[in-house]
Amino acid sequence: MALSGEDRKRAKELARELVKITGGRFKSDGKSKTFAEIEDEAIEVGDLITSLAINESAEQAPDDAPTPCRCPECGAVPRQRSDDDDEPVILQTDRGDVDFVTEGYYCRRCRRSFFPSAR
Repeated sequence: MALSGEDRKRAKELARELVKITGGRFKSDGKSKTFAEIEDEAIEVGDLITSLAINESAEQAPDDAPTPCRCPECGAVPRQRSDDDDEPVILQTDRGDVDFVTEGYYCRRCRRSFFPSAR
């Protein structure tokens, strides 16, 4: 993924915010943190942001998708199932577990349920 100049500028602003969140360069006793400690904090925050970004992407409603949700078997546009039928999903990523709920759909033609993440 190539970042534009504007994206890099925004990332730098976010990095400044993250330094504030992690307490900056100094510990509570006034001593300077080592670069290893700063790196560990940055990795922890980065992992959290990665998890949250995956979560946000996974929870986007299929209505937000450029094309309508379709049955993976026959291509028909299915009806959405009730909220009670939504499926909790836990993914194991390189940065840890990510959990989200995906909406369930039912294709009457194929008589099968499926979930957008399986498309």
